[in-house]
Amino acid sequence: MDAEISAWLAVHDGVASAGRMARAGISAAATAQAVRSGHLIRLRRDVLVDAVRWAAAPVWERHRLRARAIMHGREDDTGLALSHHSALSVLGVPLYGVDDRVHAVRIDGRRGHSGSLLRVHAPLDARWVTEQHGVRVVKPARAALQVAAAFGVQAGLVSADGCLRMNLCTREDLAAALSAGGYGHGLERARRVTEHARDNSESAGESRCRWIFHLMGLPEPELQAGITDSGQFVGRVDFLFREQRTVVEFDGLGKYDAREDLIKEKKREDWLRSLGYTVVRLTWADLAHPERVRAKVLAGFALAQRQPAS
Repeated sequence: MDAEISAWLAVHDGVASAGRMARAGISAAATAQAVRSGHLIRLRRDVLVDAVRWAAAPVWERHRLRARAIMHGREDDTGLALSHHSALSVLGVPLYGVDDRVHAVRIDGRRGHSGSLLRVHAPLDARWVTEQHGVRVVKPARAALQVAAAFGVQAGLVSADGCLRMNLCTREDLAAALSAGGYGHGLERARRVTEHARDNSESAGESRCRWIFHLMGLPEPELQAGITDSGQFVGRVDFLFREQRTVVEFDGLGKYDAREDLIKEKKREDWLRSLGYTVVRLTWADLAHPERVRAKVLAGFALAQRQPAS
């Protein structure tokens, strides 16, 4: 790859704009050659990304690259700011159930528009916009509720919990963003997310579990509950249905990084069972079938009732 283009990508987080590079003195011929050789991927006429980074990136990271690339090419358009999950992707907030298009808002009163790569929504008051990592973005609380309004409660809850957990916003910020309105037919979904968001839900999987428990009419569990045995700490569990003496753990990928972790977890689980708790494990595959989640948890309740408490 051309050395100047390589340096540009290194400085600009793997994204590029043909127009900006041309104004900086990088020739259009060099850019075109980088595209032909496969070193650059052209997402649209003036939106380019590093092909190596793009190929290695998971879905959520590709969205972040796509969003940054579009804003990189429109740096002079001060009336545009990333919104919805596109804003959150720049901040590293967990995403679920969203689309691939980059979402943005106008803060200069101009009308929005929609295309295959970029959707610009109706104008938003500039007080809801900030700058993060050199990019104009809608503030996290507002962006999370935008996700809820557009893509549903479960999607919004994953992001709102993530924002709270990462200290990007507070529950008061979510309430203020909700009160400001502007969610159209998605207002009730945004309200639900504001009501249910928690800062101690430790992953996207746990956020989804909580919403499924609610939808399926299960009791509300305690989150990250500590369990002791005669004053000795046994462990902290993802969900504790205390009255039903049932522990629910969400097993996401990467939770156990080594064989020793598995052994330690098995001993902890045996200890919990010796205290009269039933342990139910849920996986990503289970979350795609809420009725399966409900059946597994209810089976745990029934099993716990049949065994004496320690």
